[in-house]
Amino acid sequence: MNDQQPGNNLGSSDRSRHEGMMPVGNISQQQGGGGGSPPSPYGYNDSSGGNSGTGLNAATIFRIVLNRWLTVSLLVIFGGVGGIFYAQQATPVYRVQAELEMNVRRPKVINNDAVYEDPNAVRDIDVIFNTRFAKFKSPAMESLAAQEFMEQYPKSSITKRGMPINRYTLASMIRKVRWYKDPSANIVYVSYEASDPEFAAQLVNVLSYCAGVLMMKENQAQSDEAVKWLVTQVSEQREKLEENEKELAVIREEVQLDSLQQRKIALGQAFVTVSDEKESLVSQLASRKTVFEFVKNLKDSDPNLEMLPPGLPKERELDELIRGWRAANDGLLLAADRYTELHPEYKKAADLELRSRQRLEQFIVMSANAVQNEVDLLVKQIEQVDARITTMKEESVTMERSIASGLRTLQRLERKRDAADTSYQAMLRRMEEARLSADENMAFTKVIRNAAVPLYPISPRKVRVLILGLFIGFVGGSLLAIIMAFWTDKVGAVADLKALNLNVIASIPTQKRIDSRGELATIGLRDKFSPMVEVFAGINAILSSDKYFNQTKVILVSSVGPGEGKTISACNLAICSALNGVRTLLIDGDLRRPQLANIFQVSEDSPSLLSWLANTEDHNCKDLVSKGAVDNLDTITSVANAQINPAELLGRGRLAELITWARDNYDRVIIDTPPLGPVGDAQVYANLADTV
Repeated sequence: MNDQQPGNNLGSSDRSRHEGMMPVGNISQQQGGGGGSPPSPYGYNDSSGGNSGTGLNAATIFRIVLNRWLTVSLLVIFGGVGGIFYAQQATPVYRVQAELEMNVRRPKVINNDAVYEDPNAVRDIDVIFNTRFAKFKSPAMESLAAQEFMEQYPKSSITKRGMPINRYTLASMIRKVRWYKDPSANIVYVSYEASDPEFAAQLVNVLSYCAGVLMMKENQAQSDEAVKWLVTQVSEQREKLEENEKELAVIREEVQLDSLQQRKIALGQAFVTVSDEKESLVSQLASRKTVFEFVKNLKDSDPNLEMLPPGLPKERELDELIRGWRAANDGLLLAADRYTELHPEYKKAADLELRSRQRLEQFIVMSANAVQNEVDLLVKQIEQVDARITTMKEESVTMERSIASGLRTLQRLERKRDAADTSYQAMLRRMEEARLSADENMAFTKVIRNAAVPLYPISPRKVRVLILGLFIGFVGGSLLAIIMAFWTDKVGAVADLKALNLNVIASIPTQKRIDSRGELATIGLRDKFSPMVEVFAGINAILSSDKYFNQTKVILVSSVGPGEGKTISACNLAICSALNGVRTLLIDGDLRRPQLANIFQVSEDSPSLLSWLANTEDHNCKDLVSKGAVDNLDTITSVANAQINPAELLGRGRLAELITWARDNYDRVIIDTPPLGPVGDAQVYANLADTV
């Protein structure tokens, strides 16, 4: 664990004991804010935060999983990624389902009257129901459904998933369809699972339809056994009825009664039109005759303009001729009054009057001829209309006879057809009555809900697969963590120390408000009442007691691996010792990664232990010492040098010379060493120390 993070493990002990070391105690972490009693800064602390037993129980498993959270987390992530990959790559499977209602002995309907069976009849409905239900899985259903599917979907030669479709493959698929019934109701469920949802829905719907067809065939087969003779008679009656229907249809086609009725109506309308036309012609004829008589007598009478009837031919010209003649006549009368008949003026007036009369008489004759021609034309038109009226009357009489004859023929054939239909219906009723008596073992199905194309697959369910992958990863990670915990020879908690019959001096509480390693190593200088400082004060009191003082003059602080808090423990232990008035020397024995110079802010120009060991000519140990942050605390720091190998210097005897000098000049010497696992420097220091 990284000792740069506050609250990490500050102490861990190797299970192997090194020769020359006297185990006085071990420092172990207690998680801040965790359960259990707070650690006592004085004496022995029995509150370990773990199970002191060595058995595998829930608390031990939880501690192992918690300590190896990184391994568990990685396997959980792998499990989740594997679940997502499987959910993406796996072929989706869809489930479709249809619902059928299956009843036994349905009511029969004859002429809109429901005929029900005797409710007191003895029958085993369950046996009938189960027998018919078993036939849904029979080869007959497979053959019927395969044929029906090919007829309904003739173009479906292959599914969307690439599976070929024919009667043989359909039969094998139909065998996989699940039929099950509701034990509390007459409901049958048809369910099928496939990778092609559309094909699955089509197949289930075809099976639902074929279930009804199969039941109808079964019912028909049982009924036909009981009504064979009646079926023959019904067939004969139906043939007779069909013959009568055909004959009636042929006669209707020949008679064309509707066409005759329409023609009759049209003829009546035409007759009315012709009659109106005749009346108009007769009226015109009477008018023209009156005009003709007037014009005919006009030349024999004195023409009078006021007596002219309307409608005369060229009435304006006639009016002008009459006016001209009257003017000439008035002129003649005036000349007769003035002159004699031999007078030229008289003769001139007589001649003008004569010519005017002659022109008038000629025009009257022409007008009379014109009117006569109009009269003759109207007479001829009236004669033609009379002829048409006569023809229409004769045609109407003939049509009435045809309609009456056709009606009689159709009525006769309809009576014959009705009699045949009555006989046919009577035979049907007899046959249905016979079927009712044979319907003891009949059943029928009705589709309640057809299968719809599902939108979402039933597998793989991505959320469930993801959760299952995470769970498997968690279980696998936990098992791996447990196996690793039993396979590796490592102390992970206070319980592991107690299992080795070692006494725990104290557990260091978590410091959540400290962010840097240097602050954690010198916390005793800033907060004398911190729980962590209290713990180190208790440890120092134990080491300074009369029982252990002579055995703890030179103390070695080390750990199994890097980042476990040995430097922080050495610094705080040295500060507590100095604050109690003990002349203390803190030596930075980690020649590869020295930290004390940075923690206590020692000048870069200060002597380096690594350089002193490499310089064989300098034997003055006092020059290595630097003043610490408090009274009674001195430090010997070091600076790393890539050109010097610490392993070659530790065995030359200069280190023993330094420790001997320190014993003579200080009450307590605390050595911060590298971890035991990566390098062997701590073993060299241990041969010179009193206590580890």
